[in-house]
Amino acid sequence: MVGYVFDRKSFLLLVVSTLVALLLCEGGLRVLARFRPKPPAAAAPASPDEWNRAIRHVAQLPALPDTDRRWFLEDPPPLANRTKPAPAEIARFRDYQRRGIYPAQAQYIWNRKYVESEKCRADSIFKNYPDTVLAFDPPGGSVHPPYRFPPSSTLPSGLATNQFGLRGPEIALAKPPTTIRVAFVGASTTITDHSFAFSPAERVVCWLNRYAQAHGYDARFEVLNAGREGLKSEDTAAIVRDELAALDPDLAIYYEGSNQFAAVDITAFHWGSALMLHALNLIYTHSAIVDLVRTSMRAGGEPWKPWHYLKWPAGVDWQAPDVDSPNLPLKLPIIVHSLDSIRETLRPGGRLLLCSFEWLASDGLVLSPAAYPYIYGQLNRDSWPLRYAEIRRLADFQNLVYRRYAASRGIPFLDVAGVLPQDPDLFVDAVHMTETGERVKAWVIFQQLAPLVRQEIESGRLPRRGPPPKLPPPASYKTAEVSVRCR
Repeated sequence: MVGYVFDRKSFLLLVVSTLVALLLCEGGLRVLARFRPKPPAAAAPASPDEWNRAIRHVAQLPALPDTDRRWFLEDPPPLANRTKPAPAEIARFRDYQRRGIYPAQAQYIWNRKYVESEKCRADSIFKNYPDTVLAFDPPGGSVHPPYRFPPSSTLPSGLATNQFGLRGPEIALAKPPTTIRVAFVGASTTITDHSFAFSPAERVVCWLNRYAQAHGYDARFEVLNAGREGLKSEDTAAIVRDELAALDPDLAIYYEGSNQFAAVDITAFHWGSALMLHALNLIYTHSAIVDLVRTSMRAGGEPWKPWHYLKWPAGVDWQAPDVDSPNLPLKLPIIVHSLDSIRETLRPGGRLLLCSFEWLASDGLVLSPAAYPYIYGQLNRDSWPLRYAEIRRLADFQNLVYRRYAASRGIPFLDVAGVLPQDPDLFVDAVHMTETGERVKAWVIFQQLAPLVRQEIESGRLPRRGPPPKLPPPASYKTAEVSVRCR
């Protein structure tokens, strides 16, 4: 009995000592993390190896015989509207950095109705903000979209906007004769990193102009990049209705598939293990020790995921889903409604084109947490507890719904995800690409868009001729300071 008591005390002492040591180690790592070098605000330029990989991919991708792969290396003309950010804007940008806020938000023009709906929430995004922000009054009083970019500005983040707050070169309100306007709508994968010299939208339109010139078409293309990070489909539909419609776009290309990819809504655990799994997830996602071990790994397969299953909605067919079913997962009924709204806004002259959306995920994918920390983190932390194969399956299902939606509505479908190389060296995380990767994505879109454009031009449907249609008035960019404090 005495020996048993001694062993138990020793065991308890060992457990307590281990826990104390782990807590001290955790605290020390968190202190050291404050002095860890931060990544640069601007994206690093492409290395020669990244360039060579991209060129090899483009050489292997299918290409139209009437296009030239050498165009891939060409850039759009420099933006004449790019200037130096004002010192006050730079100071505001840095203040947001110090507050721990995504610094590009320092220049957002917020939707007044969104601010009013958000500022008194317990988890309000405005909690660490300055007392006031600039805001606009939305047409119709909608909370969509939550913000705009300021017009005719070059932001400290690197983004240059035209007079309508869109990324890219200046354009006139009235569309010039023989002009074809191509709008790109979506979220962060459409606007892309603010520090990139050009977005894929600008590159696609640059190559379309080269294509038109090579074929002797009397047509000139203009770009309207209306993407904004963090948007959902309802926000995009509101942007098309309230901002783009006045600019009379001929084509609108929709590329988005991550901000409403709510796979957690259909993920279930056994009830008895849910609490334990939640605790394990908190440790996995917030522990500095786990983070150190994970980032020190050189390479490896997918880490362990707890047992779970997907609660697939009743009546939804994996292979042949009804795109109008209200039971579709991944917020797809909301997206379908938004796409219908965009199509209705664009009538009679404009046309919606829908892209499949790329997720870098596949069964058996091997990633080094040290070499690809953001890809690894998004797949294994942000998408926890989904396995790579499940992410791939759900992404493929989402794209199948997109394809069937396009067929049911008689609109073009651009299968970007079916062609884009799944090369981790071209990705920042599982959905965002490096600047070189975005160039490859732009080339894929251009190659699938060019034959559609050729058909429209040679049939006489584009450029549109005759008197312009009756258009809504342009959006007002009048702003005022509003409080973000709850009273």
